[in-house]
Amino acid sequence: MPKTASKREQARKMARVARAHAVAPERPVVRQKPPAQRRRSKPRGFAAFLNNYPWATTLFTVVVVVAIVVVLRQQQVGPFAPKPKPTATPQVQATCNLTTHECTKAPIMTINKANTYTATIKTAKGDIVIQLDAKNAPIAVNNFVFLAQQKWYDGTYFWRVEVPGKPSPIAPTSGPSQLSLIQGGSVAKNGADGAKVPGYAIQDDSPLPADYSAGTISMANTGQANSASAQFFINVADESKFFSKTYVTFGKVIQGMDIVKKITADDVIQTITITEQTGSSATPTPGSATTPTTSATP
Repeated sequence: MPKTASKREQARKMARVARAHAVAPERPVVRQKPPAQRRRSKPRGFAAFLNNYPWATTLFTVVVVVAIVVVLRQQQVGPFAPKPKPTATPQVQATCNLTTHECTKAPIMTINKANTYTATIKTAKGDIVIQLDAKNAPIAVNNFVFLAQQKWYDGTYFWRVEVPGKPSPIAPTSGPSQLSLIQGGSVAKNGADGAKVPGYAIQDDSPLPADYSAGTISMANTGQANSASAQFFINVADESKFFSKTYVTFGKVIQGMDIVKKITADDVIQTITITEQTGSSATPTPGSATTPTTSATP
């Protein structure tokens, strides 16, 4: 083998040995920058627009919020949902104790002012039929109908009978009476029922219907406005010149005027029957209702 080739082979072996015993070089340490210092990629598109124009972010947020509010309002949801309407408390009708003749309160309105109501007062001497004036005196008629249907009037008295030339039951020593009427609906024989009978007063109808011609029926009162309650009086003759317009007239006798003239003190109302007819007919007289009455002193 040539010497040159042997030397080259010898040199390669020595080089391999030298590489095997050589120390591996250390890798260079690469220090990373903190996240805040790292180079970020630049935003693109709409994000780049918002980045370049910060005020647009606020504007965009406002627009979105307004749009949401408009949609919620149109759909009536969330805070814009309609509030439930309060449920009206149903009115409770008055009730009466027929033993004491005391009622819990004034009756609530139940009649139909467009209808015609007729009351038949039954007595031992015959029937008195009265057409009630619901159109002009709805409060008084409603009260009268309520008490009649409750049977409140059953067994009450016609305690006051005024006859011209004879002493008045309410002022027997004041000379002869000039009036001509009968007053009924009193629990007591002398008309002194007291404040608890029936225990309430009603409002006067307005404008106050006042007709005191023969056959008209009006609410008795204490002499004060809004003081009628249960007692009533029927004019036997025309009393217009004696009465001021303070008593609410709520009907007129259409049958049984002869019975009215026969009534005497202590005659009893056996019962009062109410009939109702749909629609109104000609009303004989203006009518009206008033408040609580114990005894009328016209």
